[in-house]
Amino acid sequence: MRLRPKDHVRMIKAGRELGLTFVPFPEGGGRIPERTLLYMRNTHLRIFELGGPRTPYRLRPEESRNPDDLSRLLSETYSNYNGTNPNVELFTATTIDGVPLYLQSYTDVIQKTGISLEARRYIKDNNLFQSGFGPEQCLENFPNARRGFENIPIQTGLPPFVTVPTGMNSFPAEFMRQFLLSNPIRHTLTMNRQLVKVLRKNKGLYQLKFRETISINGLIIPTNKYCYVYSRNVILSIPKVPVQKIQMPQFSNPQFLSALDSVLDVQSSKIFLIYNYPWWLGGSHNFTFTHSDLPYRQSYNWGISRTGKAVLLISYTDTHDVPFWSRLQNTGNIISKRYDETRVTDEVVKQAHLQLSRVYNRHVNSIPDPIDGMMFVWNKYPYNGGWVGWKPGSRWYDIKRYLTRPFLQENIYINHGYWGAEHNGWGESSLEAADDVLSFFNIPSYLQTN
Repeated sequence: MRLRPKDHVRMIKAGRELGLTFVPFPEGGGRIPERTLLYMRNTHLRIFELGGPRTPYRLRPEESRNPDDLSRLLSETYSNYNGTNPNVELFTATTIDGVPLYLQSYTDVIQKTGISLEARRYIKDNNLFQSGFGPEQCLENFPNARRGFENIPIQTGLPPFVTVPTGMNSFPAEFMRQFLLSNPIRHTLTMNRQLVKVLRKNKGLYQLKFRETISINGLIIPTNKYCYVYSRNVILSIPKVPVQKIQMPQFSNPQFLSALDSVLDVQSSKIFLIYNYPWWLGGSHNFTFTHSDLPYRQSYNWGISRTGKAVLLISYTDTHDVPFWSRLQNTGNIISKRYDETRVTDEVVKQAHLQLSRVYNRHVNSIPDPIDGMMFVWNKYPYNGGWVGWKPGSRWYDIKRYLTRPFLQENIYINHGYWGAEHNGWGESSLEAADDVLSFFNIPSYLQTN
């Protein structure tokens, strides 16, 4: 969807070397004030009105401020976190009672502040994503850099947020294309295989047992057919649950199981609808981004496609709202051109239009029918979520370092993008993980190569 060049240095370097083009992502990180329309508790708002008299939350006088300012005030008041060196300070800073932040969930910490339940809801509703505000480790959403301690932005020569016109899928597609072309005899890609067992054999070889599977409309169906592969090294670039299903004596190691289980899957979904014209633009304001407490959560103007059609990311949501859309995807008649796991039904469109009609304050019948659509839901095996959150007590860097090669006597490696520390949920975590694995083969970091 988008990249942050100052943080995603490997992705930018790889994109250039793959011949991809970067263009500005117009909506940046979302909620650009002049382009954003908010709709909270049946109330239309602009960002500058948050904390003011029109804010539809029963806030105490000291809580009546912009939600970002309120979050920063809580961090400054109830913790000693400064933000000068986040990678270190996140694991040394404490709340005022002396308990390290990294040991606590967001729920634990926010209860210590004593703010009202309405203020908690206010902060959560005004965050673009709902994950990280409950039992997950508090480091994602509680600590805020103190005023005056913010890091100076790194200059990259690119906008703060960029995207790839051909789609982010261009990265893995081009990686694989070049991999296969570089050695057509030895480099192959085989789909629909589930690794079920790893057995150490003689002469340093591993026997990998794969179950053949069938994919039907996004569902992975196992068969009774198996195949075997022999290798001197095993590199696993798969999420938590598929790793947990692999049979191997070492995989029952308590430290290993604890490291794997240090993250929580965050289910998420995106819905794109395509129209003959951008019905959401026009009037006195061209709101290109909306944010609401309704189940659709966020919508982005996606611009005009190469075919001249208008594209709207009509819903981008996570956690509790995802089952709502997942159920509708399996209800009603399919209106999209694709009938696979990206299909869109008329029930999805109906509910999305009903919600956006309230946000844009127009009659639902005035919204034209889409001519196509695509829907992505990340809530089932093997990707039980779109990204992950850390559990309290997790020391990110120690865990990802350990998981890279968890058993020093074995040539088994985990490409830990799933446990990607500060890059969780971004493509950068996968490339960083590949760098870490390759270091065991005495291959220089990708960032050091020409």
